[in-house]
Amino acid sequence: MSETDDRVTETTALDLDPETRALVASIEANADELRELVELVVVTKQLGDDLSPEAREAATDLREPLADVRLALEREETLELLEAVGHNADELAELVEVAAASKRLADDLAPQLQAAASDARHPMAELRLALEREETLVLLRKLGENTDTFIELLDLLDASHGLLQDLVPELRSAAADARSPIADLRLVLAGFVDAQEETDVDPYEMGQGLGRAMALGATVGNPDVVETVDAGLGAFRSDEDPEPLGLLGLLRAFRDDDVRAGLGQLVDVVRRIGANARE
Repeated sequence: MSETDDRVTETTALDLDPETRALVASIEANADELRELVELVVVTKQLGDDLSPEAREAATDLREPLADVRLALEREETLELLEAVGHNADELAELVEVAAASKRLADDLAPQLQAAASDARHPMAELRLALEREETLVLLRKLGENTDTFIELLDLLDASHGLLQDLVPELRSAAADARSPIADLRLVLAGFVDAQEETDVDPYEMGQGLGRAMALGATVGNPDVVETVDAGLGAFRSDEDPEPLGLLGLLRAFRDDDVRAGLGQLVDVVRRIGANARE
């Protein structure tokens, strides 16, 4: 019998109360586990003794940061932040996922961005030099002083752009229809220039002549004048030849009211022509 069994027998032989006997019986039943537990405690104590200097040093180093963290956690803003993070945990998780996806996208785009930055280095340098010029600063200052006018101009251009888009089909159709008349007008202008070179007339005098000719054309184009001249020229278009007139026939014609009215107008025309020629 071992020493432990002797002690157990001696303990059992003592006059113990029922609760103590039950405790002793439980210890005897779990003697192996208790022994392992004691060994584990001993090993843990040794490990603690070995780690105590490092733990003390780490605790000393972390004392001030932990105090700062404790103060930060005790602030009302930190509590509100933690509550907001807790309330928006789902959105925060989605935001983290978006940030991760953005990081991967940035990693994929980094080479292209570097190449683009390298290609744009020279144009950016030219742009920087242009922005440093005094004329550019003056232009920017003018734009700032006339911002309202510039905005109105942009609105007008926007409206004009929409109007032009609506009118483009009609303008193309009108341009196609007017192509032939414009070509004829170009030929007329070319002939006008050639005539000016041949006659060696001053352009201003030619313009005055054209103005007078237009005024004369407006007068001649009067419906009354056109009707009167057309009525007189109708004699040349008549199918019947007029009767020859002698001296007596001419004298009899002077008694006709129409003949006398026509001769009066002709005499008035001749008088005006003579007066203008004398001036």
